Amino acid sequence: MPALSPRGQGYIFAVAAPLCWSVGGVVMRSVDTGPWEIVFWRAIAHVVCMPLILVFFLRVPMMRDLRAAGGIFSLSALMVAATLVLHVIGMTSTTVANALLLQSVSPLIVALLARFVLGEAVALASWFAIAVAFAGLGLVVGAALDEGALAGKLAAVTVAVASAINVTLVRRTRASLDLRPAQIPAAILASAISFAFGHPFSTPTGDALLLMGLGFVQMTIGVNFFYSALRRLSPVEVTLIALLEPILGPLWTWLFIGEVPATGTLVGGGVLLGALVFNTLVTARARAAT
Repeated sequence: MPALSPRGQGYIFAVAAPLCWSVGGVVMRSVDTGPWEIVFWRAIAHVVCMPLILVFFLRVPMMRDLRAAGGIFSLSALMVAATLVLHVIGMTSTTVANALLLQSVSPLIVALLARFVLGEAVALASWFAIAVAFAGLGLVVGAALDEGALAGKLAAVTVAVASAINVTLVRRTRASLDLRPAQIPAAILASAISFAFGHPFSTPTGDALLLMGLGFVQMTIGVNFFYSALRRLSPVEVTLIALLEPILGPLWTWLFIGEVPATGTLVGGGVLLGALVFNTLVTARARAAT
């Protein structure tokens, strides 16, 4: 069996990442604790597991890249810390469908940054796919706009902005630096903030263990898949594929928790998935023709 091309590997990694991320809503709805406690135990698991994966499994030269990264490393760490905290605030303040779909404005921001910061051309098919995807998101948001607090929606949109900035940093430095080590101080900062505002040691032991397992799967494993995809595919492609998360996340909470998405969420999710499939097929055909 022939080895997969780097782009083939990139597509596998890009799909695996949202699969890992999509389980978060089910776990967060299953525990009897507050958002700050959720942030803390997820982040603690990431603090412990991420260095082990980077050093012993992926052989990432952490100290070399840390010395070379400078301000880019610090900015990446701040963006990641913001997503670690605000993602949970959004997920626990509004419906899973609302939070995930509002976070999904990220591909548009990534496309703009790719064009105007990185100078990367964005294919017309990708702009069309983004437009169609946002039409689907509009259906979702329009169907569920009155669900949840305003703070949850603002947190979700801020996650999209911070995530897009970090994606752009990773893509800009992919040839010279590996920014995955920035995840470690980001997780330390997130755990410190959540410890200051919450009461993590009052969390039931079973819930704490479940949240740490979520941190390992959703963050450590999912993040490594995502960064690996970014090293092989364009940021627009990767973030469009990541739109699988706002489709799968509400589906899991519907099946396992009983949080029923609005009809608009289901219709909009179908439109969004269609845009994703269209962009992937057109991009693959264009590259095969060159």
